[in-house]
Amino acid sequence: MGLFSGMLGGSSLDAILARARRSLAQDDFEEALSAVQKGFLRYPESGVLKDMVLAIRRAQTRAGMSELRDRVQHDQDPEAYERLIALYRGAGMVAEMIRTTETYAEVHANREQPHLLRGEQLLEAFLGDVRARDGREAIDHLVKAASLKPDSVTPRKLLAELYYAIGADRALLGQAAAIERLAGDDEILRPMLDAMREGATPRAGESVDALLARAEVDGALVRDPFTWSGRKRKGAGSPEEEGRVQAGLERLVRVGDAQEAVAIDRTGEVVGEAGEPCATVDGGAADGHEAGAVRGSALAGVARSVARSVKAQVRELDLGAFRSCIVEGPFGVMVVADATSGVVAARGPRGTDPHRLTERLTVAVDGVRGRRAS
Repeated sequence: MGLFSGMLGGSSLDAILARARRSLAQDDFEEALSAVQKGFLRYPESGVLKDMVLAIRRAQTRAGMSELRDRVQHDQDPEAYERLIALYRGAGMVAEMIRTTETYAEVHANREQPHLLRGEQLLEAFLGDVRARDGREAIDHLVKAASLKPDSVTPRKLLAELYYAIGADRALLGQAAAIERLAGDDEILRPMLDAMREGATPRAGESVDALLARAEVDGALVRDPFTWSGRKRKGAGSPEEEGRVQAGLERLVRVGDAQEAVAIDRTGEVVGEAGEPCATVDGGAADGHEAGAVRGSALAGVARSVARSVKAQVRELDLGAFRSCIVEGPFGVMVVADATSGVVAARGPRGTDPHRLTERLTVAVDGVRGRRAS
């Protein structure tokens, strides 16, 4: 016991936090994190230590961003642009990521990489929210990237994902042929090419814009490109992914950050639930389904309904993409947020800080800092 106390310096929780704050004030992020990690040995479930980790990570990210922003502003350095975009993405700062990528594409219009980055961002947005404008702009950027670097497979693969998703089979087969020509006998790409071509039925007079518009009206994709694309799916994950999401939700409830939490994939199916359902939350009516028609709690039903209605309003008002929202009532405080797995929601008692709950929820599911409600 004496040795263990010596390892921690006999520190109380307050002393550990004070040491971490001193290091943080001096921008010594490694020492601050080291102090907190030692604190977790003694206080493994401490909420204030978890908050301190988030504060250190934010400060660390801000410091890196500040340096990179200076390089971007003064030197317009492509490497600085790309590192800053990656930091914004990792921190969940979507608006900043988009704005920086668009500036990068304007300043370095003749480089492939900014168009590739922006095209992939727009493709992910389209596959998540099925907005025709996102799809059209993704195509424009990816075609530009492919024209700037004709021997690059990546923009053609991303174009193939989009065409496959909306059923633009003539355009899809054109990209498959180009990829095959560039890749030669690459055995890694062979299964992908076979998957692209399977079931493709090219039609004369195919209009990509019309197919994009149809997908937006239907609110659904014709086919799921994540079955072969190799990129992280924004939808129902693998069994391993579902297990990770379930464990994250259970931990969120176990440590007292939420009373109830749920994760729903892009098809509306529940992929994870934890906590005790609240009797005062009516999920059936809010979701527009008969009671028991869809697996999941009342919270899942409300989350589906809220996400659907708010996403529609965000789209109508041209506010970008849905991120998160807050609902308060006799049941307490509920937050609904966009996530890699689809939509996530959590409920806490009255007086819960909704922004903190959103952050803890998205950390539990995605492992990244959450965004403020919009």
